[in-house]
Amino acid sequence: MIIDLRELKRTGKEESDFFFEYSPEYELADIPNVKTLNPVSVCGTVTLTGQHSAYVEGEVVFTLEGDCTRCLSTTTKKYSAFFAESIQQNDLEGYPLKNDKIDLTKIVDDAVLMAMPLNFLCKEDCLGLCPECGANLNDEQCKCNKQ
Repeated sequence: MIIDLRELKRTGKEESDFFFEYSPEYELADIPNVKTLNPVSVCGTVTLTGQHSAYVEGEVVFTLEGDCTRCLSTTTKKYSAFFAESIQQNDLEGYPLKNDKIDLTKIVDDAVLMAMPLNFLCKEDCLGLCPECGANLNDEQCKCNKQ
């Protein structure tokens, strides 16, 4: 996921759109029994802001698949995350520009991690499992004798 600013400069334009799909090098989901489905889609715009600096912004669309945290039903959900970063040569605190090239991998991975839900739910109002009998309360009424 490299954007070469020299190519953009050669066109005489100050801005360019981009789109690509990629497979992360490592699993981004940090939720038990949940994984990120590949590919992750990325689209955005890069804008030159100086001789050795640029601004990138865009959207990442990713899909998670796994067990609902509450009811354990297998589910698949699509999420999106936005990013906007200023990129400068020799930037030690942010995302550095190296040889007029921007590597979007870390920016995109960080955007996905920031948008990752804390709990992976099949639906927002998931009722979960009965702690007594284990019935999925989304599908059936609990038959426990509650007194």
